[in-house]
Amino acid sequence: MRRGMMRPSLMVVSIALLLLLHQSGTARAFVRDQVPQIPRLHHASIRVSSTSSTSRRLSSTGTALKKSMWSEDSDLEGSDKLKACVPYFLPLLDGDHFGKFLFDRIPPVGLLHDIFLGGLVNLWDIFPFTGLVFFIALTLGTRQNTDMARNVRFSAQQAALINVSLIAPELIAGSFEGEDIPRALAEPCSNFTYYYILSLVGYCVFCNLKGKKPDQIPFISEWSELLVGPF
Repeated sequence: MRRGMMRPSLMVVSIALLLLLHQSGTARAFVRDQVPQIPRLHHASIRVSSTSSTSRRLSSTGTALKKSMWSEDSDLEGSDKLKACVPYFLPLLDGDHFGKFLFDRIPPVGLLHDIFLGGLVNLWDIFPFTGLVFFIALTLGTRQNTDMARNVRFSAQQAALINVSLIAPELIAGSFEGEDIPRALAEPCSNFTYYYILSLVGYCVFCNLKGKKPDQIPFISEWSELLVGPF
């Protein structure tokens, strides 16, 4: 790591995550409350066939309501494809230092990194709370903005959660800061984390540019859906 402590943005992200999880619980309760429940039948004289028919009607009504609540989930079009890619700069820049061994080992990769990301990384380091501001803007600033396409808001929440998943490797790396760790051990661990970031960001950007929602990341995509809410 380039600094002797964890990034300030990631130090407070865990607190913001608690707030987001609380909000997701509210969204989940909202969805549950909107789906009509099958009433209890107290009269034994009602025929089994009638009960079965009522259950089927209520089940189809609940399914239709759920689908209508998530009806905005259409493919990305036009400029929304690029807008949905922007949030993924957050985990890419916040986890950039994990690629230091890769940049040293393969100079052409380091050169490409300096050309395309070098300037942004320097600004990220000069203003250490940039990541925190970006994180809050993605999570709280887009969640209730119904003027924005739902899939763009989904990508904002998902990028923030990918960034949250970097807290563990950041803490582990920070706990060994200043220790004489053999490069044979530090390099593969650091590279693995960077490959993890690149694979998730690459998948999301690829899907967005194709106009498809990148919702196949285990756990992270599911929580992102809850954080976006039903509309």
